[in-house]
Amino acid sequence: MDFHFQTTDSPELQESIGALLRAYNRERNPVYYGLRELPEHLPKPLNLVAYDSTNSIVGGLLAETQFEWLKIHILVVAEQVRRHGIGRRLMTMAEEEARRRGCKRSFVDTMGFQSPDFYPKLQYQLAGKLENWDSHGHAKYLYTKLLI
Repeated sequence: MDFHFQTTDSPELQESIGALLRAYNRERNPVYYGLRELPEHLPKPLNLVAYDSTNSIVGGLLAETQFEWLKIHILVVAEQVRRHGIGRRLMTMAEEEARRRGCKRSFVDTMGFQSPDFYPKLQYQLAGKLENWDSHGHAKYLYTKLLI
């Protein structure tokens, strides 16, 4: 057995190592991985954009749904229009659409300097906190919400 640090990355290296994990996962959970590859179970984008009266983008939410989950990747509102309900409206609209798609749960994460106090106001529960996530003293907060 021989071990080496790889100081460079490549698609080939990623694929070789990823293939090992995919093979293991498929062997251990064949039903899930089989269903996950069907067209009706592929992740579906769920993106919302907020425009002001001049048709400029002042906020947005980038997410996806898959199986029973809404996974929120980005929620942002321009600083000059924060605290006007835009973030809340984007979240509400995303949750409503996720329910129409059959989702029962939602997931989002945020950094300590972003909006960790916002999500509990929308009934999100703290699922975990990773201290010093950015190695500069800021924690990452993981939130979930039951949508049913």
